[in-house]
This record gives sequence, C-alpha cells and structure tokens, in this order.
Amino acid sequence: MPVGRNNSGAGRTILLILTGAALGTLVGFGLEKYGIFAPFLRPAVIDFPSHTYFDFFFLSLSFGFRLSLTVATLLGALGGYYLSRKW
Repeated sequence: MPVGRNNSGAGRTILLILTGAALGTLVGFGLEKYGIFAPFLRPAVIDFPSHTYFDFFFLSLSFGFRLSLTVATLLGALGGYYLSRKW
C-alpha cells in the first residue's frame, strides 16, 4: 500500500453485506420450506424488464434486472453491515 493512503475498507464492507444477504436468503428459503414465518418470507420483487432499450444511431443497448427481497435477506444484509463495522 502506498504511503499516506488510508484503506477505507469499502470493498470489504460491500462483500460482507452481499455475503450476509446471500446467507440470509438461504436461511429464509430453509425456514419457508418448513412453514416457519412463511408470511414474512414471501419475496418482494423489483423487476426492471430486460426488454428495456437505449437505442442510439450507432449503438443499441438492452438491459434489465430482477431483485427479489425478503425479510431474511434484509436481516442478513444488516448483519453483514454490522459485522463489517465491528471487524
């Protein structure tokens, strides 16, 4: 690391938040399979369809994404953020 530069840890924070969200989602799927807290584990879907186009004269871009959030996903992401602040 160059002298005089401070390591902010932003990459580590993002990695821990995403890891926590993934683990929270896995736990949520497991709990939903057995019917525990089933109403809270139904996903809220944010969908930006893939048939969205930006068309220029020389270039055409198409993109989209689908984000499926549950309470377990949000709790996992918050746990990852908490871990990144404490670590």
